[in-house]
Amino acid sequence: MRNQMMKNAILLGFSGFCAKSFDFIFRAFYSRSLGQEGMGLLSLGFGIHGVMLTVSTAGLGVAVSKTVSAYLVKKDYGAVRESMNLALYAVISLSFFVILLTFFGAEWMAKNILGDVRVATSLCCLAPSILFMGISYCLKGYFYARRRVCIPASSEFLEQAVKGCLISLFLQLFLKKGIEYGCTAVFLGITLGELSSCFYLLLFYLRERGELSSQTTETGIGRELFKISFPAMLTSLTGSVLRMQEEVWIISALKRYGMSHGEAVSNLGVLHGMVMPMLVFPLTLIGSVTTLLVPEISRADALTDRKRLRNMTRRIYSFGLLAGGAVLLLFQVFPVEISRIIYQDVTIVPMVRTLSLLCPLMFLDSLSCAILNGMGKQFSMLCYSLLDSLLRLAGISLFVSSFGMGAMEGIVVFSNLFTCALTVRKVLKRQGIFSKQKCQKIKRRCS
Repeated sequence: MRNQMMKNAILLGFSGFCAKSFDFIFRAFYSRSLGQEGMGLLSLGFGIHGVMLTVSTAGLGVAVSKTVSAYLVKKDYGAVRESMNLALYAVISLSFFVILLTFFGAEWMAKNILGDVRVATSLCCLAPSILFMGISYCLKGYFYARRRVCIPASSEFLEQAVKGCLISLFLQLFLKKGIEYGCTAVFLGITLGELSSCFYLLLFYLRERGELSSQTTETGIGRELFKISFPAMLTSLTGSVLRMQEEVWIISALKRYGMSHGEAVSNLGVLHGMVMPMLVFPLTLIGSVTTLLVPEISRADALTDRKRLRNMTRRIYSFGLLAGGAVLLLFQVFPVEISRIIYQDVTIVPMVRTLSLLCPLMFLDSLSCAILNGMGKQFSMLCYSLLDSLLRLAGISLFVSSFGMGAMEGIVVFSNLFTCALTVRKVLKRQGIFSKQKCQKIKRRCS
Protein backbone atom coordinates (compact mmCIF):
# COMPACT_ATOMS: atom_id res chain seq x y z
CA MET A 1 0.00 0.00 0.00
CA ARG A 2 2.78 2.40 0.90
CA ASN A 3 4.61 1.69 -2.38
CA GLN A 4 1.42 2.25 -4.34
CA MET A 5 0.76 5.49 -2.49
CA MET A 6 4.29 6.66 -3.22
CA LYS A 7 3.95 5.81 -6.92
CA ASN A 8 0.64 7.63 -7.13
CA ALA A 9 2.03 10.64 -5.29
CA ILE A 10 5.04 10.85 -7.63
CA LEU A 11 2.90 10.45 -10.74
CA LEU A 12 0.29 12.95 -9.60
CA GLY A 13 2.90 15.38 -8.38
CA PHE A 14 4.85 15.22 -11.64
CA SER A 15 1.79 15.53 -13.87
CA GLY A 16 0.33 18.32 -11.76
CA PHE A 17 3.62 20.16 -11.76
CA CYS A 18 3.95 19.90 -15.55
CA ALA A 19 0.34 20.89 -16.22
CA LYS A 20 0.44 23.84 -13.84
CA SER A 21 3.81 24.85 -15.27
CA PHE A 22 2.18 25.16 -18.68
CA ASP A 23 -0.63 27.17 -17.10
CA PHE A 24 1.83 29.49 -15.38
CA ILE A 25 3.83 29.96 -18.59
CA PHE A 26 0.68 31.04 -20.40
CA ARG A 27 -0.21 33.34 -17.50
CA ALA A 28 3.17 35.00 -17.93
CA PHE A 29 2.56 35.18 -21.68
CA TYR A 30 -0.80 36.89 -21.50
CA SER A 31 0.35 39.16 -18.65
CA ARG A 32 2.80 40.67 -21.14
CA SER A 33 -0.08 41.24 -23.56
CA LEU A 34 -2.61 42.57 -21.04
CA GLY A 35 -0.25 44.49 -18.74
CA GLN A 36 -0.80 45.23 -15.06
CA GLU A 37 -4.27 46.74 -15.53
CA GLY A 38 -5.42 43.79 -17.62
CA MET A 39 -4.22 41.40 -14.93
CA GLY A 40 -6.20 43.41 -12.41
CA LEU A 41 -9.37 42.97 -14.49
CA LEU A 42 -8.67 39.24 -14.74
CA SER A 43 -8.29 39.09 -10.97
CA LEU A 44 -11.70 40.72 -10.51
CA GLY A 45 -13.27 38.26 -12.93
CA PHE A 46 -11.66 35.27 -11.24
CA GLY A 47 -12.89 36.60 -7.89
CA ILE A 48 -16.59 36.40 -8.73
CA HIS A 49 -16.01 33.20 -10.72
CA GLY A 50 -14.66 31.60 -7.52
CA VAL A 51 -17.91 32.41 -5.73
CA MET A 52 -20.04 30.96 -8.52
CA LEU A 53 -17.88 27.84 -8.75
CA THR A 54 -18.12 27.23 -5.01
CA VAL A 55 -21.91 27.43 -5.10
CA SER A 56 -22.04 25.04 -8.06
CA THR A 57 -19.66 22.39 -6.75
CA ALA A 58 -20.94 22.65 -3.16
CA GLY A 59 -17.79 20.97 -1.79
CA LEU A 60 -18.73 17.70 -3.51
CA GLY A 61 -15.23 17.02 -4.88
CA VAL A 62 -13.86 16.46 -1.36
CA ALA A 63 -17.04 14.64 -0.30
CA VAL A 64 -16.82 12.20 -3.21
CA SER A 65 -13.17 11.41 -2.51
CA LYS A 66 -13.81 10.75 1.18
CA THR A 67 -17.12 8.89 0.79
CA VAL A 68 -16.07 6.69 -2.12
CA SER A 69 -12.87 5.76 -0.24
CA ALA A 70 -14.93 4.57 2.72
CA TYR A 71 -17.29 2.49 0.56
CA LEU A 72 -14.42 0.97 -1.42
CA VAL A 73 -12.93 -0.29 1.84
CA LYS A 74 -16.27 -2.02 2.50
CA LYS A 75 -16.41 -3.22 -1.16
CA ASP A 76 -19.89 -1.74 -1.43
CA TYR A 77 -19.77 -0.80 -5.13
CA GLY A 78 -23.48 -0.05 -5.27
CA ALA A 79 -22.96 2.69 -2.69
CA VAL A 80 -20.05 4.01 -4.75
CA ARG A 81 -22.29 4.28 -7.81
CA GLU A 82 -25.09 5.90 -5.84
CA SER A 83 -22.65 8.43 -4.34
CA MET A 84 -21.44 9.44 -7.79
CA ASN A 85 -24.98 9.72 -9.17
CA LEU A 86 -26.10 12.01 -6.35
CA ALA A 87 -22.96 14.17 -6.56
CA LEU A 88 -23.17 14.61 -10.34
CA TYR A 89 -26.89 15.40 -10.34
CA ALA A 90 -26.37 18.02 -7.63
CA VAL A 91 -23.44 19.66 -9.44
CA ILE A 92 -25.24 19.79 -12.80
CA SER A 93 -28.40 21.30 -11.29
CA LEU A 94 -26.57 23.95 -9.30
CA SER A 95 -24.30 24.80 -12.25
CA PHE A 96 -27.17 25.45 -14.65
CA PHE A 97 -28.82 27.73 -12.10
CA VAL A 98 -25.65 29.77 -11.58
CA ILE A 99 -24.89 29.98 -15.32
CA LEU A 100 -28.36 31.34 -16.12
CA LEU A 101 -28.06 33.81 -13.26
CA THR A 102 -24.73 35.01 -14.67
CA PHE A 103 -25.99 35.41 -18.24
CA PHE A 104 -28.90 37.56 -17.14
CA GLY A 105 -27.07 39.53 -14.45
CA ALA A 106 -23.48 39.85 -15.71
CA GLU A 107 -23.63 43.59 -16.38
CA TRP A 108 -25.26 44.31 -13.03
CA MET A 109 -22.67 42.18 -11.17
CA ALA A 110 -19.75 43.80 -13.00
CA LYS A 111 -21.01 47.31 -12.30
CA ASN A 112 -22.43 47.01 -8.78
CA ILE A 113 -20.34 44.23 -7.22
CA LEU A 114 -16.95 44.51 -8.94
CA GLY A 115 -17.12 48.20 -9.77
CA ASP A 116 -15.90 47.79 -13.37
CA VAL A 117 -18.38 47.15 -16.18
CA ARG A 118 -15.56 46.06 -18.50
CA VAL A 119 -15.67 42.60 -16.88
CA ALA A 120 -19.29 41.87 -17.88
CA THR A 121 -18.63 40.13 -21.22
CA SER A 122 -15.78 38.13 -19.69
CA LEU A 123 -18.10 36.76 -17.00
CA CYS A 124 -20.50 35.43 -19.65
CA CYS A 125 -17.64 33.65 -21.41
CA LEU A 126 -16.31 32.18 -18.16
CA ALA A 127 -19.66 31.07 -16.69
CA PRO A 128 -20.03 27.78 -18.67
CA SER A 129 -16.70 26.58 -17.25
CA ILE A 130 -18.50 26.23 -13.90
CA LEU A 131 -20.46 23.22 -15.18
CA PHE A 132 -17.40 21.52 -16.66
CA MET A 133 -15.22 22.15 -13.60
CA GLY A 134 -17.92 20.90 -11.22
CA ILE A 135 -18.31 17.61 -13.07
CA SER A 136 -14.53 17.25 -13.31
CA TYR A 137 -14.08 17.77 -9.55
CA CYS A 138 -16.49 14.91 -8.79
CA LEU A 139 -14.90 12.59 -11.35
CA LYS A 140 -11.39 13.36 -10.12
CA GLY A 141 -12.50 12.66 -6.55
CA TYR A 142 -13.73 9.26 -7.69
CA PHE A 143 -10.49 8.37 -9.50
CA TYR A 144 -8.34 9.58 -6.58
CA ALA A 145 -10.33 7.40 -4.22
CA ARG A 146 -9.78 4.41 -6.52
CA ARG A 147 -6.07 5.29 -6.69
CA ARG A 148 -6.24 5.55 -10.47
CA VAL A 149 -4.37 8.82 -10.70
CA CYS A 150 -3.23 8.37 -14.31
CA ILE A 151 -6.64 9.43 -15.59
CA PRO A 152 -6.97 12.79 -13.76
CA ALA A 153 -3.26 13.39 -14.28
CA SER A 154 -3.52 13.03 -18.06
CA SER A 155 -6.65 15.20 -18.10
CA GLU A 156 -4.55 18.03 -16.68
CA PHE A 157 -2.23 17.86 -19.69
CA LEU A 158 -5.12 17.89 -22.13
CA GLU A 159 -6.79 20.84 -20.40
CA GLN A 160 -3.66 22.97 -20.34
CA ALA A 161 -2.75 22.17 -23.95
CA VAL A 162 -6.21 23.14 -25.24
CA LYS A 163 -6.40 26.17 -22.98
CA GLY A 164 -2.95 27.48 -23.95
CA CYS A 165 -3.47 27.11 -27.71
CA LEU A 166 -6.90 28.74 -27.66
CA ILE A 167 -5.90 31.64 -25.41
CA SER A 168 -2.99 32.43 -27.74
CA LEU A 169 -5.32 32.36 -30.76
CA PHE A 170 -8.10 34.40 -29.15
CA LEU A 171 -5.68 37.05 -27.88
CA GLN A 172 -4.47 37.68 -31.39
CA LEU A 173 -8.06 38.08 -32.58
CA PHE A 174 -9.57 40.09 -29.69
CA LEU A 175 -6.83 42.11 -27.97
CA LYS A 176 -6.64 44.74 -30.70
CA LYS A 177 -10.15 45.86 -29.66
CA GLY A 178 -9.07 46.69 -26.09
CA ILE A 179 -8.03 45.26 -22.73
CA GLU A 180 -11.55 44.08 -21.86
CA TYR A 181 -11.66 42.01 -25.05
CA GLY A 182 -8.27 40.56 -24.17
CA CYS A 183 -9.71 39.39 -20.84
CA THR A 184 -12.66 37.89 -22.72
CA ALA A 185 -10.20 35.94 -24.88
CA VAL A 186 -8.48 34.49 -21.81
CA PHE A 187 -11.75 33.46 -20.14
CA LEU A 188 -13.14 31.91 -23.33
CA GLY A 189 -9.97 29.82 -23.70
CA ILE A 190 -10.27 28.67 -20.08
CA THR A 191 -13.88 27.55 -20.60
CA LEU A 192 -13.04 25.48 -23.68
CA GLY A 193 -10.03 23.96 -21.92
CA GLU A 194 -12.25 22.87 -19.02
CA LEU A 195 -14.73 21.40 -21.51
CA SER A 196 -12.05 19.18 -23.05
CA SER A 197 -10.90 17.91 -19.64
CA CYS A 198 -14.47 17.22 -18.48
CA PHE A 199 -15.32 15.25 -21.63
CA TYR A 200 -12.11 13.20 -21.28
CA LEU A 201 -12.79 12.27 -17.65
CA LEU A 202 -16.43 11.48 -18.40
CA LEU A 203 -15.46 8.96 -21.07
CA PHE A 204 -13.32 6.99 -18.61
CA TYR A 205 -15.93 7.14 -15.86
CA LEU A 206 -18.77 5.93 -18.09
CA ARG A 207 -16.64 2.98 -19.13
CA GLU A 208 -16.11 2.03 -15.45
CA ARG A 209 -19.64 2.84 -14.32
CA GLY A 210 -21.06 -0.28 -15.96
CA GLU A 211 -18.81 -2.42 -13.77
CA LEU A 212 -20.21 -0.93 -10.56
CA SER A 213 -23.09 -2.74 -8.92
CA SER A 214 -26.42 -0.91 -8.93
CA GLN A 215 -27.56 -2.57 -5.68
CA THR A 216 -26.65 -1.46 -2.16
CA THR A 217 -28.06 -1.90 1.31
CA GLU A 218 -26.47 1.36 2.46
CA THR A 219 -28.91 4.11 3.41
CA GLY A 220 -28.31 7.78 4.02
CA ILE A 221 -25.68 8.21 1.28
CA GLY A 222 -27.02 11.62 0.37
CA ARG A 223 -26.94 12.67 4.01
CA GLU A 224 -23.33 11.50 4.29
CA LEU A 225 -22.32 13.47 1.20
CA PHE A 226 -24.11 16.53 2.53
CA LYS A 227 -22.49 16.17 5.95
CA ILE A 228 -19.02 16.36 4.36
CA SER A 229 -19.71 18.72 1.48
CA PHE A 230 -21.72 21.39 3.28
CA PRO A 231 -18.95 22.48 5.70
CA ALA A 232 -16.44 22.28 2.83
CA MET A 233 -18.72 24.44 0.67
CA LEU A 234 -19.21 26.96 3.48
CA THR A 235 -15.45 27.15 3.98
CA SER A 236 -14.79 27.68 0.30
CA LEU A 237 -17.76 29.99 -0.23
CA THR A 238 -16.84 32.17 2.71
CA GLY A 239 -13.30 32.43 1.45
CA SER A 240 -14.41 33.14 -2.13
CA VAL A 241 -16.91 35.85 -1.18
CA LEU A 242 -14.50 37.56 1.17
CA ARG A 243 -11.63 37.34 -1.34
CA MET A 244 -13.82 38.95 -3.97
CA GLN A 245 -14.85 41.63 -1.49
CA GLU A 246 -11.21 42.08 -0.53
CA GLU A 247 -10.23 42.90 -4.12
CA VAL A 248 -13.05 45.42 -4.45
CA TRP A 249 -12.03 47.03 -1.16
CA ILE A 250 -8.37 47.16 -2.19
CA ILE A 251 -9.27 49.14 -5.30
CA SER A 252 -11.55 51.43 -3.30
CA ALA A 253 -8.92 51.99 -0.58
CA LEU A 254 -6.16 52.71 -3.11
CA LYS A 255 -8.41 55.26 -4.81
CA ARG A 256 -8.93 56.96 -1.44
CA TYR A 257 -5.16 56.86 -1.00
CA GLY A 258 -4.92 59.05 -4.13
CA MET A 259 -4.64 56.67 -7.08
CA SER A 260 -6.80 56.76 -10.18
CA HIS A 261 -9.09 53.81 -10.93
CA GLY A 262 -6.67 52.49 -13.56
CA GLU A 263 -3.70 52.75 -11.16
CA ALA A 264 -5.63 50.98 -8.40
CA VAL A 265 -6.61 48.13 -10.76
CA SER A 266 -2.98 47.91 -11.93
CA ASN A 267 -1.73 47.55 -8.34
CA LEU A 268 -4.30 44.83 -7.73
CA GLY A 269 -3.02 43.14 -10.88
CA VAL A 270 0.56 43.27 -9.58
CA LEU A 271 -0.34 41.73 -6.21
CA HIS A 272 -3.00 39.14 -7.09
CA GLY A 273 -2.30 38.70 -10.80
CA MET A 274 1.51 38.59 -10.89
CA VAL A 275 3.46 38.41 -7.60
CA MET A 276 1.28 36.04 -5.56
CA PRO A 277 0.73 33.56 -8.44
CA MET A 278 4.50 33.50 -8.98
CA LEU A 279 5.18 32.80 -5.29
CA VAL A 280 2.39 30.24 -5.02
CA PHE A 281 3.48 28.44 -8.19
CA PRO A 282 6.05 26.22 -6.37
CA LEU A 283 3.15 25.00 -4.22
CA THR A 284 1.83 23.28 -7.35
CA LEU A 285 3.81 20.12 -6.67
CA ILE A 286 2.56 19.91 -3.10
CA GLY A 287 -0.93 20.92 -4.20
CA SER A 288 -1.16 17.89 -6.46
CA VAL A 289 0.03 15.52 -3.76
CA THR A 290 -2.24 16.99 -1.06
CA THR A 291 -5.29 16.04 -3.12
CA LEU A 292 -4.13 12.44 -2.92
CA LEU A 293 -3.49 12.74 0.83
CA VAL A 294 -7.18 13.29 1.66
CA PRO A 295 -8.36 9.67 1.12
CA GLU A 296 -5.17 8.22 2.64
CA ILE A 297 -5.49 10.30 5.79
CA SER A 298 -9.23 9.50 5.89
CA ARG A 299 -8.41 5.78 5.96
CA ALA A 300 -5.85 6.16 8.75
CA ASP A 301 -8.22 8.37 10.75
CA ALA A 302 -11.15 5.97 10.27
CA LEU A 303 -9.00 3.11 11.56
CA THR A 304 -7.84 5.32 14.48
CA ASP A 305 -4.26 4.54 13.47
CA ARG A 306 -2.65 7.44 15.38
CA LYS A 307 0.86 6.17 14.94
CA ARG A 308 0.54 6.14 11.16
CA LEU A 309 -1.08 9.57 11.20
CA ARG A 310 1.77 11.02 13.23
CA ASN A 311 4.41 9.47 11.01
CA MET A 312 2.68 10.80 7.90
CA THR A 313 2.38 14.26 9.44
CA ARG A 314 6.03 14.31 10.48
CA ARG A 315 7.22 13.38 6.99
CA ILE A 316 4.81 15.81 5.31
CA TYR A 317 5.89 18.75 7.47
CA SER A 318 9.59 17.96 7.06
CA PHE A 319 9.22 17.98 3.30
CA GLY A 320 7.13 21.18 3.42
CA LEU A 321 9.73 23.08 5.44
CA LEU A 322 12.57 21.91 3.22
CA ALA A 323 10.74 22.79 0.00
CA GLY A 324 9.52 26.14 1.34
CA GLY A 325 13.01 27.09 2.49
CA ALA A 326 14.46 26.28 -0.93
CA VAL A 327 11.85 28.42 -2.69
CA LEU A 328 12.47 31.29 -0.26
CA LEU A 329 16.20 31.18 -0.96
CA LEU A 330 15.61 31.21 -4.72
CA PHE A 331 13.39 34.29 -4.64
CA GLN A 332 15.68 36.14 -2.25
CA VAL A 333 18.83 35.56 -4.31
CA PHE A 334 17.41 35.98 -7.84
CA PRO A 335 14.31 38.23 -7.62
CA VAL A 336 15.36 40.56 -10.45
CA GLU A 337 16.26 37.76 -12.85
CA ILE A 338 13.08 35.79 -12.10
CA SER A 339 10.81 38.84 -12.51
CA ARG A 340 12.46 39.82 -15.77
CA ILE A 341 12.30 36.32 -17.25
CA ILE A 342 8.67 35.65 -16.28
CA TYR A 343 6.96 39.03 -16.64
CA GLN A 344 9.59 41.28 -18.25
CA ASP A 345 8.81 43.67 -15.41
CA VAL A 346 11.32 44.51 -12.65
CA THR A 347 9.03 47.00 -10.89
CA ILE A 348 7.57 44.07 -8.93
CA VAL A 349 10.94 43.08 -7.38
CA PRO A 350 10.51 44.87 -3.99
CA MET A 351 7.16 43.14 -3.46
CA VAL A 352 8.65 39.79 -4.49
CA ARG A 353 11.45 40.16 -1.93
CA THR A 354 9.02 40.96 0.87
CA LEU A 355 6.31 38.40 0.22
CA SER A 356 8.67 35.53 -0.66
CA LEU A 357 9.52 35.39 3.04
CA LEU A 358 6.14 33.68 3.44
CA CYS A 359 6.95 30.66 1.26
CA PRO A 360 7.71 28.18 4.10
CA LEU A 361 4.54 29.26 5.91
CA MET A 362 2.43 28.85 2.76
CA PHE A 363 3.80 25.34 2.27
CA LEU A 364 3.02 24.33 5.86
CA ASP A 365 -0.45 25.87 5.75
CA SER A 366 -1.32 24.09 2.49
CA LEU A 367 -0.22 20.74 3.88
CA SER A 368 -2.06 21.33 7.16
CA CYS A 369 -5.30 22.05 5.29
CA ALA A 370 -4.94 18.77 3.38
CA ILE A 371 -4.44 16.85 6.64
CA LEU A 372 -7.44 18.55 8.28
CA ASN A 373 -9.57 17.78 5.21
CA GLY A 374 -8.65 14.13 5.53
CA MET A 375 -9.60 14.12 9.21
CA GLY A 376 -12.97 15.72 8.50
CA LYS A 377 -12.18 19.05 10.16
CA GLN A 378 -13.88 21.22 7.55
CA PHE A 379 -15.75 23.24 10.18
CA SER A 380 -12.52 24.28 11.89
CA MET A 381 -11.15 25.38 8.53
CA LEU A 382 -14.32 27.38 7.95
CA CYS A 383 -13.81 29.24 11.22
CA TYR A 384 -10.15 29.94 10.45
CA SER A 385 -10.93 31.16 6.94
CA LEU A 386 -13.72 33.41 8.16
CA LEU A 387 -11.62 34.94 10.93
CA ASP A 388 -8.63 35.49 8.64
CA SER A 389 -10.71 37.14 5.92
CA LEU A 390 -12.43 39.44 8.40
CA LEU A 391 -9.06 40.51 9.79
CA ARG A 392 -7.77 41.19 6.26
CA LEU A 393 -10.81 43.28 5.42
CA ALA A 394 -10.43 45.22 8.65
CA GLY A 395 -6.77 45.85 7.85
CA ILE A 396 -7.60 47.05 4.33
CA SER A 397 -10.28 49.38 5.64
CA LEU A 398 -8.06 50.86 8.36
CA PHE A 399 -4.59 51.04 6.80
CA VAL A 400 -4.49 50.79 2.99
CA SER A 401 -6.29 54.09 2.40
CA SER A 402 -3.62 55.81 4.54
CA PHE A 403 -0.44 53.90 3.69
CA GLY A 404 -1.10 52.38 0.24
CA MET A 405 0.43 49.15 -1.02
CA GLY A 406 3.00 49.01 1.80
CA ALA A 407 0.14 48.40 4.22
CA MET A 408 -1.32 45.77 1.90
CA GLU A 409 1.94 43.83 1.92
CA GLY A 410 1.96 43.92 5.73
CA ILE A 411 -1.60 42.59 5.81
CA VAL A 412 -0.65 39.66 3.55
CA VAL A 413 2.31 38.80 5.82
CA PHE A 414 0.19 38.89 8.98
CA SER A 415 -2.58 36.85 7.34
CA ASN A 416 -0.24 34.00 6.38
CA LEU A 417 1.39 33.93 9.83
CA PHE A 418 -2.01 33.83 11.48
CA THR A 419 -3.58 31.06 9.38
CA CYS A 420 -0.47 28.87 9.41
CA ALA A 421 -0.30 29.03 13.22
CA LEU A 422 -3.95 28.04 13.53
CA THR A 423 -3.91 25.12 11.09
CA VAL A 424 -0.62 23.61 12.30
CA ARG A 425 -1.74 23.86 15.93
CA LYS A 426 -5.04 22.13 15.07
CA VAL A 427 -3.26 19.25 13.31
CA LEU A 428 -0.85 18.68 16.19
CA LYS A 429 -3.58 18.94 18.80
CA ARG A 430 -5.90 16.54 16.91
CA GLN A 431 -3.17 13.91 16.79
CA GLY A 432 -2.26 14.29 20.46
CA ILE A 433 1.12 15.83 19.67
CA PHE A 434 0.12 19.17 21.17
CA SER A 435 -1.95 17.91 24.08
CA LYS A 436 -1.68 19.05 27.69
CA GLN A 437 -0.19 15.72 28.71
CA LYS A 438 2.57 16.05 26.10
CA CYS A 439 3.36 19.60 27.20
CA GLN A 440 3.56 18.50 30.84
CA LYS A 441 5.95 15.66 29.93
CA ILE A 442 8.18 18.08 28.01
CA LYS A 443 8.23 20.48 30.96
CA ARG A 444 9.18 17.68 33.38
CA ARG A 445 12.01 16.58 31.09
CA CYS A 446 13.33 20.12 30.76
CA SER A 447 13.23 20.63 34.52
